[in-house]
Amino acid sequence: ACAEYARGSRCTEPLDHRRFCVDRHEWPNRVGENPRVYVDWFEAKALCASAGKRLCRRSEWILACEGPKRLPYPWGFVRQPSPCNIDRAAIPFDVNAMIDERTREEELSRLWQADRIGSHPDCVSAFGAYDLSGNVDEWTDDLLDNPASRHPSTLNGGYWGPVRDTCRLTTKTHGPDFKFYQVGFRC
Repeated sequence: ACAEYARGSRCTEPLDHRRFCVDRHEWPNRVGENPRVYVDWFEAKALCASAGKRLCRRSEWILACEGPKRLPYPWGFVRQPSPCNIDRAAIPFDVNAMIDERTREEELSRLWQADRIGSHPDCVSAFGAYDLSGNVDEWTDDLLDNPASRHPSTLNGGYWGPVRDTCRLTTKTHGPDFKFYQVGFRC
């Protein structure tokens, strides 16, 4: 059993009121399609720009996930049961097959455990964004919030495997050139 987050906590800092839009779904933001993976942070930023958008700030992404009640998961306080695509078994990957362009697509297909966009209608935050927890790990931009950041490229949300899959926890250790079978984004 997983620990449960404490309820009834209050924010002690002044609220910072913001207004912004976050895509409802992972890129390409089209229900029924597979979310795009194996993109690095630079590619994610460029794809958002090609649609007249930008990559989400880390703070925007977290707020879209937590909702106005600052929930640890988009659906509430308890990890299980989850309406999202999380906790599937990890499949060992073949790094050489991933690196080699001739075998990459086959390896990506073998490892694929994400679900099509819109497959989890109950995996939605209070602000109407879907699959922020699980399905694919999502690139966010920490430079826009923290220009002095040593880690501009951040990953949020976790993916389908048995990983963090919460709203607030962020992976900062992968550089902007990192791309992998479970890494996607939204604008």
